[in-house]
Amino acid sequence: MKVMVYFNSMSAAGGIERVIASHIAFISETCQVTLVTKDERPSFFPLPKGVQRDSLLVDFTMNMKSRWRRVAKIALSSLRTIVALRKQFKKLDPDVVYVASPLNLLEVILAGMNSRRIFVTEHSSFSAYNWMYKKIISQLYPTVGLLTVPTKLDSQGYSRRGIRNAYVPNPISFYPNELSDLSSSWVLCVGRLTDDKRHDLLLDIWHLSDIQRLGWKLRIIGKGECEPDLRRKIDALDLNESVFIEEPTSRIQEKYIASSIFLLTSRAEGFGLVLAEAMACGVPCICFDCPSGPRDIVDDGLTGRLLKEGDINGYVEALRELATNSILRLDLGQRARLSVKKFQTETVSEEFKRIFSKAFAPCTEVDRYNK
Repeated sequence: MKVMVYFNSMSAAGGIERVIASHIAFISETCQVTLVTKDERPSFFPLPKGVQRDSLLVDFTMNMKSRWRRVAKIALSSLRTIVALRKQFKKLDPDVVYVASPLNLLEVILAGMNSRRIFVTEHSSFSAYNWMYKKIISQLYPTVGLLTVPTKLDSQGYSRRGIRNAYVPNPISFYPNELSDLSSSWVLCVGRLTDDKRHDLLLDIWHLSDIQRLGWKLRIIGKGECEPDLRRKIDALDLNESVFIEEPTSRIQEKYIASSIFLLTSRAEGFGLVLAEAMACGVPCICFDCPSGPRDIVDDGLTGRLLKEGDINGYVEALRELATNSILRLDLGQRARLSVKKFQTETVSEEFKRIFSKAFAPCTEVDRYNK
């Protein structure tokens, strides 16, 4: 079976890109896979050797300072994308097209692919989407051949809307033998520097906790449009000696192991892969119970701290407590590691491959494309 995986770009070091790379590895075990992106930049995460690469050569960079220019750019980019996708369909003749966003799904359908031959993997919380994306979801998700959702809350929500889906959590790419001994004074946060991740709130919490006076330091790993504002805020709060922003790295596992606490302040998380990765390294996490993934990963008081959304004081106190109680850190870290074994690649891949093979039986050319 020939599978075309379509995504804007695989060059970023984000959780979505990491999961897509894992899915490509799963699919390529039994199928011929071609990864098609809008750009020509290499994938940040390694791909299996047999996977082919191609590019639509469509510029999709957005002007984040102007909403209307951004909308106009999206419209123009999508028109060019549809034309380029039609050419790809003729060239590759795929049996199945894999997409990971509502807009990519719309582009693929407008380019002529039969929706029954489309595999959608959802990576965002439904609540985080704007009205346009929710409209696309309500109209198109019921028509696709397979929709997988990584969180129980969103899976239940889609089912209530009459949209068939399969709950398949995201896989963690490592479950190391070497763990953090939780003795360092480093706190870690990993994620794109965007508004949704609320790193500005993280800085407020860090400032209020005052644990930097005890020698603790915060490492934020990520890139994004909010970086200049965050650096200015670090200066304004006089946190230059305790907060450090670093570039994404392919050796992220080493950063987890070098840390003793992991923090997440996202407004919404489709899954929260970084939480599971930190826990696999034995690092206890603190996060808000935002929609919709963290509650599937962190059990409050047992494997970490899951705070009510908006409970900033509770978050500050949880951070202080973990920073000053090494026994609690070790207890939570040990149970956290055991709790995420269910997200190991071997376990998730078997379920993923079973669902995929069941959904897409060999098809004829007639049912691949809209005539």
